[in-house]
Amino acid sequence: MHIFRNLFLLGAGATLFWAMRHRDELPQTSHASFSSILTEASSRLSSVVTHAGTDSPFAPGRVVAPRRGIGSAGGEQIFFSPGENLERVDVGLIDGAHSSIKIAMYAFTDRTIARALARDASRGVQIWIYRDREQFEQEQARRSQVMAILSGHRNIHIRIKGSDELMHDKMALFDDRILRDGSGNWSVSAARYQDNQVTVTRDARQIEDFDRDFAQMWRRADNLVVQ
Repeated sequence: MHIFRNLFLLGAGATLFWAMRHRDELPQTSHASFSSILTEASSRLSSVVTHAGTDSPFAPGRVVAPRRGIGSAGGEQIFFSPGENLERVDVGLIDGAHSSIKIAMYAFTDRTIARALARDASRGVQIWIYRDREQFEQEQARRSQVMAILSGHRNIHIRIKGSDELMHDKMALFDDRILRDGSGNWSVSAARYQDNQVTVTRDARQIEDFDRDFAQMWRRADNLVVQ
C-alpha cells in the first residue's frame, strides 16, 4: 500500500505540474479553468497508475515470464515438493522418452513410476537402473512391489552396487539429452510430502558427466546383476 500511495502522490504532482505548464496546449483549453486542468491530470494519472500496476510483480492477473524451460539450450527448470508433485514431473519425463533411460536411484518404492517405466519398456525404450545395495535389500524385506512391476521386461536392466558404500544418487538421463537431478527419491513421501527439489536440464556438460559416471558404475566388477 505504501508503494501505491507514494506512486499516487508522485504521479499526481508530476501530472499537475505538466498540466499547469502546458495548459495552453490542451485541446479546447485556451482558457482552461483549474477544474478542467485537474480533470486532464486525473485522466493521465489513471493511465500512469494502470501501467504501473501491470508492471508490478505482485499485481493481480499479471502474466509473469516463466522460468527458463528445459527446451532452451543449457536451460533448466527446478521443481519443489510438497508445493509441486515431483511424481508427476518424473512420470512426464518417463512418458516423453523415446529410446533410452539411465537411472541411478537410491530409494525406489513408487509404484506409479515403476508402472511408467514398464510402459516405456513395452514400447521398446531401453532402461538401465542402478541401485544402492543396502537400500534395495531393505525395500525387498519390506516387500516393495516395484520389482514385481519391473520384472520380466527384457528392455529393463537392473544392477545393484556390490559394496556397502552408499550409492546415493537420485538421477536419470532421458534419451541422452534431458537430465533429472535433485534430492527427491522415487517414493511417494519424497514426491508429495517431504521438502525436496528436482532439477531438469539439457546442459550438455552435466549430461556428459553423468553419462560417464553412470557407465563407470554400471561396469563395476562386483555389481549384482538382478535383471
